[in-house]
Amino acid sequence: MTGATEVLLAEYENQLRGLLPQELPWGAVVERDGPLVRTHYGTHGIVEHTALLRGDLAGLIRRQQEIFAARCEPMEWKVHSHDSPLLAESLRAAAFTPGPERTLLAADIADIPAPEGLRSGARIRPHLHGEQERLRRMAAAAPEQRRPLTELEADGAARGTGSEMEVLVLEYDGRILDAVWVERVGGTDLAAVGGITRPRPELLHSAGAWAARHGHRYVIPGDTPRHLVAEAPDAFVPAYVAAGFHEIARVSTYRWAPLGEPARERPAKQLLSEPEHDEIWDRFEARFDVTYETADRGIAEPPASATWHLYTIVRQDDPLLAEVEAIVARGLRASARPGDRLYRLKWYISGSRIDPNRVGGPGQPPWSSYAYLVDEYVVQVTEDLRMGTFGNWRESSLCVFGEELLAHVGEDLTNLLGTVLRRGGRPVGNIWSFGP
Repeated sequence: MTGATEVLLAEYENQLRGLLPQELPWGAVVERDGPLVRTHYGTHGIVEHTALLRGDLAGLIRRQQEIFAARCEPMEWKVHSHDSPLLAESLRAAAFTPGPERTLLAADIADIPAPEGLRSGARIRPHLHGEQERLRRMAAAAPEQRRPLTELEADGAARGTGSEMEVLVLEYDGRILDAVWVERVGGTDLAAVGGITRPRPELLHSAGAWAARHGHRYVIPGDTPRHLVAEAPDAFVPAYVAAGFHEIARVSTYRWAPLGEPARERPAKQLLSEPEHDEIWDRFEARFDVTYETADRGIAEPPASATWHLYTIVRQDDPLLAEVEAIVARGLRASARPGDRLYRLKWYISGSRIDPNRVGGPGQPPWSSYAYLVDEYVVQVTEDLRMGTFGNWRESSLCVFGEELLAHVGEDLTNLLGTVLRRGGRPVGNIWSFGP
């Protein structure tokens, strides 16, 4: 091992392995267990640590299996060539199955050649809206590498301070030939290639340029990425070497799955430009007869609804609003049915989707939805539109709809906020009104 590779391996070990993220990926729970860091995604989980694992390895592994089995999550555990041989032996003895070996590579971003001119008709660009599904299929067909594209997407567009990701595509005469997905790892001076569809040095050059150009956006100046890491199958290694990377180790992912059927999606998801986001918006606007342009007049409040004034709340950090949010969240959890999806929507801004049964409780991801904002309209609604909330900042009001939800929150909200403003869209006795 040369001096350069020793330095790169040391940076990888010191900064990336066993890293506790500054902020959680969407839908994830991160826990430290002695020398280990566990990340539970709801669909599966991973165990990470530094190279220095000592003590009762068999007992440590058995404890992880018990924890993942209780959550019905398959487990992944990466083993590096410089780890103790006892680790791989102990994992195999515990019924883990090793995956194909890959090469761990790293480069100084400053040493990665700048993108050169491509042949006529070719260009490298960021991916566009509407190309995601095609790119996911291309990525799924590629050999196993550092992280699947779908996992990076599921982490969210802003996973923490300094975290972001991009998919760069190589296009020729308007047709996508290949793609690389790359992320900035928050809390480190590293960026990482999640994977590449085929060995293309020109895409790796562009990944290095992206890391150098975008790495400063959400971090303190001077803390920009200096190194780019990747994991590649043997057939892809020459392309990485040609792009300025060094081979620093070998790595393999060991896998184990408990009995039972794991969940197919994370408990929480950020929604950007997915068709799912547009579809729930379209149905909500049609059912409740509202658009952004008419939202100041409120929604068509259904018979099973109640609306309260929030006129005293002028700051988002108001303790009264925190109590309102806690009551509504408890009610939504109590009213949720198995498999429910709860959407949080804001016009022309990203949304989110959670499973109310799988967030907000002990050992679960935090509750990420909310009912009211002091400066924006916000909607919470289940996929079947049977219950939810509408926060109308213009009227300083909160509408809660759905029989089940009202039964759980109505009395508590009235005790906290006072007399109801409207029931079923009709004023009650606490305000003046005209007409029938």
